[in-house]
Amino acid sequence: MSKSSGNTAIQRKPNFIRAVNILLSGRFLTREYVQANMPFIFFIVAMMLCYISYGYFAEKNIKAHLQAEASLRESKSRNLSANARLEKLKQRSSLSESIRHLGLIESRTPPSILRSNRSSRKKK
Repeated sequence: MSKSSGNTAIQRKPNFIRAVNILLSGRFLTREYVQANMPFIFFIVAMMLCYISYGYFAEKNIKAHLQAEASLRESKSRNLSANARLEKLKQRSSLSESIRHLGLIESRTPPSILRSNRSSRKKK
């Protein structure tokens, strides 16, 4: 049994080498069945190229999308911090301290409404 398995291994090796030699030399392209199916082979090659290019296109779009999301997150955080600073500046105590160096002071009495007689009359 060992002789027969040894013979098949020896027989397979030249067939494999011969097949690789035919493939690398391009002799398989001169065969009749290959030449008859050449349009289909070109179609398959074109589809493979389209598939590969679509993969690169999708990868580029995913990278751009992730970059846009990162930029959006950064803009949102800047907006949040700017709103927090604005709210702090709008507080009454902060506002009164910021105008104190101008010589202005906060009034402790609420404003009163002045009404004149002309505004209380109805117009006809």
